[in-house]
Amino acid sequence: MMQRKCLNESRLLQRARTAVLAFALLALPGHGGATPASAAPKATAAASKPSTAAAEKWEGYWAKNRKECRYGDGPDSKTMIDLKNSENGKPAPLYDQYENHCRVDSHATKGNAITLKLTCFEFWDDYRAKKSPRHDTVTVTVLDRNNIRINGAAYIRCRK
Repeated sequence: MMQRKCLNESRLLQRARTAVLAFALLALPGHGGATPASAAPKATAAASKPSTAAAEKWEGYWAKNRKECRYGDGPDSKTMIDLKNSENGKPAPLYDQYENHCRVDSHATKGNAITLKLTCFEFWDDYRAKKSPRHDTVTVTVLDRNNIRINGAAYIRCRK
């Protein structure tokens, strides 16, 4: 029973990452259009259309090294920050890591440092149900377009 639950959560996480990737690709210049319904399962709540507003320099996919930038369903440092994410047509900014799925409640910028106030959930099922939340604060420091620090740890931008 537990093994089946883990397998289902793993599949759900894989679908969620696929949908988030599809959303990120649609947000790139020259790739406009709507996300097909099959590419955005309800579990991911990915936006159905890209935003026209410019992304913040610190939004996107980040990892501690190039190896971890590669897509894989497993524990790694890969982090996705997306302020334009939406769920059911409503804004739902997202900060996502392996087994750490967070809604961005607010963000504040001071110089090159951004403080994100988050509500986090370990599993996507909990995220959707808003079950067992924990609050967290993350500081993102922008070094340049391809390098940031998250809570002091160095991250590089992943190419998608």
